Amino acid sequence: MSEPVFRFSPRPNRAQEIHWHEWSSEAFIRAATEQKPILLSISAVWCHWCHVMDETTYSLPTVINRINQDFIAIRVDNDQRPDINLRYNMGGWPTTAFLTPVGEIITGGTYINPEQMESLLDQVLQYWRDNREQIATQLAQPEPPKIDVSLSQPANATVVKIMDQIRQQFDRAYGGLGVAPKFPQTDVWDLCLTFFTATADGWSAGMTARTLDAMAGGGLYDHVEGGFFRYSTTREWTIPHFEKMLEDNALLARLYLKAFQIMGDDSYRQVAHGVLQWANTSLLNANGLWGGSQDADEEYYRLPKEERDKRPSPFVDPIIHTNWNATMISTQLMAAALINPGAYAPIAMTALEALWDRMWVPGQGLYHYDNGEKPQILGLLTDTAALSTALIDAYEYTGDNIFLDRTLDLLKWADEALWENGAYQDQIDTEEGLGRLRHRQQPLPDNAAMARSWLRLGAILDRAEFVQRANAILGAFSPMADDQGIFAAAWGVVTDRAEAQPMVATIVESQTRSGSLLRQAIYGVYDRNRIVRTWRIGSPEFEAGDYPELPSPALYICRGTLCAAPVTDPQDLVRALQELAGTLAGENPPTPG
Repeated sequence: MSEPVFRFSPRPNRAQEIHWHEWSSEAFIRAATEQKPILLSISAVWCHWCHVMDETTYSLPTVINRINQDFIAIRVDNDQRPDINLRYNMGGWPTTAFLTPVGEIITGGTYINPEQMESLLDQVLQYWRDNREQIATQLAQPEPPKIDVSLSQPANATVVKIMDQIRQQFDRAYGGLGVAPKFPQTDVWDLCLTFFTATADGWSAGMTARTLDAMAGGGLYDHVEGGFFRYSTTREWTIPHFEKMLEDNALLARLYLKAFQIMGDDSYRQVAHGVLQWANTSLLNANGLWGGSQDADEEYYRLPKEERDKRPSPFVDPIIHTNWNATMISTQLMAAALINPGAYAPIAMTALEALWDRMWVPGQGLYHYDNGEKPQILGLLTDTAALSTALIDAYEYTGDNIFLDRTLDLLKWADEALWENGAYQDQIDTEEGLGRLRHRQQPLPDNAAMARSWLRLGAILDRAEFVQRANAILGAFSPMADDQGIFAAAWGVVTDRAEAQPMVATIVESQTRSGSLLRQAIYGVYDRNRIVRTWRIGSPEFEAGDYPELPSPALYICRGTLCAAPVTDPQDLVRALQELAGTLAGENPPTPG
């Protein structure tokens, strides 16, 4: 068995002198046998204050000795174990949590300086020794409540409530929500854009534009190399925290592309282009996948371009994470339709094949990360939700049924491994079940993403039961969304989609006459519930669809029973969309589809 590999600050430190354990049965058994409390450190390779804590608190000899003598120290990488972070994060990174030997929280915090740590170690140890029996009974975490599966339809009033909360917290002076620190909160602005298209609510569009302009024009965006930093330490978006995350940038690039689609401001498309150029230059590995993050080197990022060019770039974490890569693949496909198909589509499709080959193991399931040795951590919902989205995106963009087949395989496995009592659980059920991992969670954002996949598949395949499944998931989570407010914005986006009648774009093509240009054109069009499907002449789908063989290739755009005239030239797409909109408004008679 190989020794565990822990990652510490790249600068001089003594943190490795602490006898760290992996999150493992061995560590918990030892804590129980020796009757010692556990010190859980949740760190990350990109985390500035994690590095500071390694260099200061965890390098102090008295702290090192005290931890080694009286505690069982466990160190966890946040990116590699989001399931542990979900249950134990104490408000940020680093997380410093003190646990009982069975994994219940005694106390904790985030960054703790050396003086505070010495005192806290004494306090925790004394409390543990004096109250061991009471702690064992008082701190036992009950199993989390189950969702109410009797609600089969999402409560649309909750979306309106979330929007009201966004308005109340909106910073009119500088954009964003609240004061400092300010995070991009892409789900919030995604919902605002969606709400604007659904209701023509000017407030929604105005808040979003104010925020997007402030983020891109201020210090949150790297105006030299591209890409967004993780968050702003100031209300005015002037001074960032300098790490750059793959997931954040994938979501932000997608948000700016959506804003371009809806508002027509080309500056948003240019911002997205800059983000993706940075990601494909700095994070893309030789294997065609992206590393997870780039370090927060404050001194480097404050330099002008000519000075940066003289220095090595900040460290990039090369570890591959399924969920973040899948999200970036989806964004790259969107950029292929809206910016440059020749640049972005090959990168996206190469990455998707590499991710599927590396992380999906038939007979086992989907793995979370790969550090270059082998895939690790099987069966997290966050990966399944993101990859199912990317696979459906790839089907819509290419028309290749292999991506539909893979989606169905993935969702079948998810139903077998993650579905329980009307919801998807955040991880597979394992015998180990250490600490709070013994209770599986039902995360709202990932369940909403799974519902979106079922919605899309239902429209693509004409499967009403898939749409009903999606509505049941969204409905079951309505009370949770109502409680979470703005933090349920991702649920709100999918719920709005479920309320909208699908705009079904069907491309009819033959083996010799591809509809790729038509696919690319319609893929770049925003609609609250747009799906793109491809039927090849002679296939069962085509035969059942009652579409003519000629013209071919041709694009048929329908909403319900109303359709626009066939489109054979991408330049006629706008005309067809306007025709469909006029038909729905009662201005023109419907064209048979």
